[in-house]
Parts: sequence; C-alpha cells; structure tokens
Amino acid sequence: MEERGYSPGLVQTALLLLGGRREELDELIAYVAETDASEDEVIGRLATLCGTH
Repeated sequence: MEERGYSPGLVQTALLLLGGRREELDELIAYVAETDASEDEVIGRLATLCGTH
C-alpha cells in the first residue's frame, strides 16, 4: 500500500486491526488494488471491514 502513496501510519493501522482477520485484510488489499481510492476512502473501507461504520 505504501508504494501506492498511502501513509505508513495507515498501513500499520490496517495491519494492526486486520492482521488476525485474513479475509478482511485480503478484501482491503483488493480494494486498494482495484480502485484509485484516496487515503480517506481507504480509512472508510477499513472502518466498514472492522464493523465500526
């Protein structure tokens, strides 16, 4: 994700929150790969995957 311009903090947070949830982590990685989402959009997707949004 960092090579796509996302901050190291976002990458670390995603790994921390989804590290034990492989299916959700794979879904987030696919979302990033398939879209040109802003960092805010990725954060929103992360929140949805965590069930907080």
